[in-house]
Amino acid sequence: MKRALTVLLIAAGAALVVLPRPAAADIQFGIKAGGNMAKPMGADAREPLATLKSRVGITGGVFLAVDLGRAVTVQSELLYTMKGATYVALDDTYTDKLYADYIEVPLLLKLRIPTPVVQPFVFGGPTVGFKLREKLVSNGEEVPLADRLLKNNDYGAVFGAGLNVGRRLQLDVRYSLGLQKVVAVFQGQAQPDYKNGVWSASLGLGF
Repeated sequence: MKRALTVLLIAAGAALVVLPRPAAADIQFGIKAGGNMAKPMGADAREPLATLKSRVGITGGVFLAVDLGRAVTVQSELLYTMKGATYVALDDTYTDKLYADYIEVPLLLKLRIPTPVVQPFVFGGPTVGFKLREKLVSNGEEVPLADRLLKNNDYGAVFGAGLNVGRRLQLDVRYSLGLQKVVAVFQGQAQPDYKNGVWSASLGLGF
């Protein structure tokens, strides 16, 4: 975990350094929190004898937004997010739950409609993630893991829409599309087609 957090801080610092900051830019720092619905994607994400269900969790963190005019914002975020999945056997003989928690660093371009008071916006951009922990639970009992199930990092794309309400409040709904196959394999093994996918809704407060 310490190594992941170190890499995270370096990545976050680099993202903030590269943000364009013209003299007239309006810079805002804030916090945000919300909920997640995570369900993996890919040909190997589904089990033929089980139903794949979402893992419901939380997300939250901080953001730094830089307005580059009346309609364009660049926003960097540092988020804690819960991912994973639930597999329920078709004959109800087992329920397996995969818990995977990450720190993520999205870098987003937001396009706003500059209306008074309430401003709709759309956004998108890349994201990198660093796994904090993973856990496998089968029928309510934690399964000891001799080797890691998932890779220590992930990357993908984020896109969504939302509303700015006044100067301080923002609401957004987004989808985080994993672009890396995240199952850890030994050298020579075939890489399963298993990627993270997460719907999130959050409320942000700027200062």
